[in-house]
Amino acid sequence: VTFIGLSLTKTPYFKPENPVKSGRRWESSKNSCFPQKEGKEVKLPVGTYLVTASRGPEYSLDKKIVEILKNEQQELFFLIDRVVETPNLISIDPHMHTHNSDGSLRIPERIKSVVAEGVDVAVATDHNYITDYYPVLQKLGLNKYLAVIKGSEVTVSGLIHYNTYALTYRPEEEGNGVIYPVSDEATLLFERSRKKDPKAIFQVNHPRSGTLGYFNMYLLDLESAAFARENFDTSFDLLEVMNGPDYYSSNSVVIEDWLHLLNRGYYFPLIGSSDSHSIYKGEPGYSRTYVMYEGEEGDNLNWKALALSLKKGRSFTSNGPIVEFKVDNRYTSGDSFTSSDGKAEIWIKVQSAPWVAVDEVNLIVNGERKLTFPVKTAKEEILKFTTQISLKLERDSYIAVEVLGKKSLYPVLQQYSKKGLLKDAILPYALTNPVFIDVDGNGKFDPPQPGKIKLRSDIPEPKKIIQR
Repeated sequence: VTFIGLSLTKTPYFKPENPVKSGRRWESSKNSCFPQKEGKEVKLPVGTYLVTASRGPEYSLDKKIVEILKNEQQELFFLIDRVVETPNLISIDPHMHTHNSDGSLRIPERIKSVVAEGVDVAVATDHNYITDYYPVLQKLGLNKYLAVIKGSEVTVSGLIHYNTYALTYRPEEEGNGVIYPVSDEATLLFERSRKKDPKAIFQVNHPRSGTLGYFNMYLLDLESAAFARENFDTSFDLLEVMNGPDYYSSNSVVIEDWLHLLNRGYYFPLIGSSDSHSIYKGEPGYSRTYVMYEGEEGDNLNWKALALSLKKGRSFTSNGPIVEFKVDNRYTSGDSFTSSDGKAEIWIKVQSAPWVAVDEVNLIVNGERKLTFPVKTAKEEILKFTTQISLKLERDSYIAVEVLGKKSLYPVLQQYSKKGLLKDAILPYALTNPVFIDVDGNGKFDPPQPGKIKLRSDIPEPKKIIQR
């Protein structure tokens, strides 16, 4: 439940109980709370407020404008419904922080915030430190709503940030078992991580985020991924294409990088994360990744099955829209198949809660947005878009679906457009992993621009580095 001051009323920020300071910052205030079913009491100064109750993208939201008078007590009741069903999907936010690194909240508030946003699986990824959420999760009695995974963000400024998960918790070791995070090259870090936890997933984070971005630091070609600096290592598993909720940040550049890499035959399944360090303007679950998964949740999560789906790319990233996508009525994201006649029947379905706009659906074929479908469905409708189309492919192809909206997600997400421009607002976005289609019948996918990334020592440094 979020409180925003209207007119001359200031937005209230609730102080933490017994706030503590980490090595970097104080535990932060926030203008939201997470009431249990029995409710919660909050104290507000006299004034007028917009109060919004939400539960994540699968649920409706409820808003009220209230005026608080002196010495007055009010009861507020909110009704939110699950409006989008997601059978055989589970949502994961694989990148978030707490006070154990540079986050501004402690573990209990982190867990409450994640559950409140409807995330099913949370991966703890403090910088160079393994945090175990589970004891606190169990103490809060929320373990039937959320599964938690131990991980860490390997952080070497000026080189790379990448997540590894699930990790073994070793409290007798430095950082509870993290690797030694010092190196001049990514390869040595990857080798240390593999030796420490051989089955862990490697997820490269925000690769175009200033000097924290792996692609920036290794000068990966922006035009077509044709070349990179020497020792550019491609032995990671997943690529974070949505870091936070904002498509119009460096995320849009990373998405084009991802398509360029696919065109060259490098498939790193995409993933979306919040990289949440706080709650206010850092809401967990935006973005998140929906993964195809059939199994139990909470305490009984089958991590092995979920990890396999992640590594195959049976997933899509989203900050709101829910996408279903099939080819020939059976193949979906992460699948490969042969179509000897080049024909492909594409089925797309997009749903969203009334507060999540859908205005455009793009069909991506071999890196190009081949077909664009304007969406005119009323915002109150849950089924925003559905279509079935026939394609005749002349060569091997990969196909993905992109969804965009043009209405701000404020106030559920509290970052707003200060200039009133679409590109400054947080807008709905979703992107699927591809289906690969073998048309020439040789039993494999032949990329449209075959050829390895050329590693060079003569690439000039850019005059301006891409920032987050």
